[in-house]
Amino acid sequence: QEVGLPLLPPSKAKNATFHRGANFAITGATSLDTPYFQGRGLGHTVWNSGSLHTQIKWFQDMKASICKSPQECRDLFRRSLFIVGEFGGNDYNSPLFAFRPLEEVHTFIPDVVDSIGEGIEKLIAEGAVELVVPGVLPIGCFPVYLSIFRKQPEMYGARSGCIKDLNTLSWVHNAALQRKIAELRLKHPGVRIMYADYYTPAIQFVLHAEKYGFLRQTPRACCGAPGVGEYNFNLTSKCGDPGSHACDDPSNHVSWDGIHLTEASYGHIAKGWLYGPFADPPILESRHH
Repeated sequence: QEVGLPLLPPSKAKNATFHRGANFAITGATSLDTPYFQGRGLGHTVWNSGSLHTQIKWFQDMKASICKSPQECRDLFRRSLFIVGEFGGNDYNSPLFAFRPLEEVHTFIPDVVDSIGEGIEKLIAEGAVELVVPGVLPIGCFPVYLSIFRKQPEMYGARSGCIKDLNTLSWVHNAALQRKIAELRLKHPGVRIMYADYYTPAIQFVLHAEKYGFLRQTPRACCGAPGVGEYNFNLTSKCGDPGSHACDDPSNHVSWDGIHLTEASYGHIAKGWLYGPFADPPILESRHH
């Protein structure tokens, strides 16, 4: 919206025009393919029907309908912005929601990040020269995790009320992803790979709520089941289920349904990605080419 582009149609939409972009998202998409989880006895906690690599295949399948020759495709992709992710959150949800120990969840990080790196390389091979690669959110601040993983008092951040070891998992992923991006920048000097930070703004929303127009409160869902817990989140009556209600003003809440952020939150993050300080380099920073 900021740059005057239409919202992107889903890539599987019938009769849509994809000449100004497409959205390849899949509900619950992971970075790693399903067999990876099945091999670890986690087939039952993968809720999706596709990974990052499925989405890239959909993108490759679409080429025939949006450009006529390899050169025309490369020219189109050269002028395009590729937003790759966020990937990783759903990969970690698989062992987390199976209550595997956190040490085990940490062992997924190198594989998740390598898989994201492979995805980026596939897009560069297709002609992408501007890619935004978001990190993961601080999951320890989200009502869904706060409700499911009850911890001892010392396991919560004193100022944030977030679960410290879950945020550490997010932080370690983001550090590994940034190392991977640095590697890929060296390997592809003509390509602009921008790291987009979800972690810092989401923590800021919790610590400095008023600065962003949010209520100062425990991380609470706007849309949930009132009366069942301090986080306004109940797995059996999630937003949209019977028994759930939305708060009067979502714009003063950070979390929409306990799992996703509100539009107000995403607005602040988008500005921080486009102009700084939440992207390296900012997306709309004077372009080099």
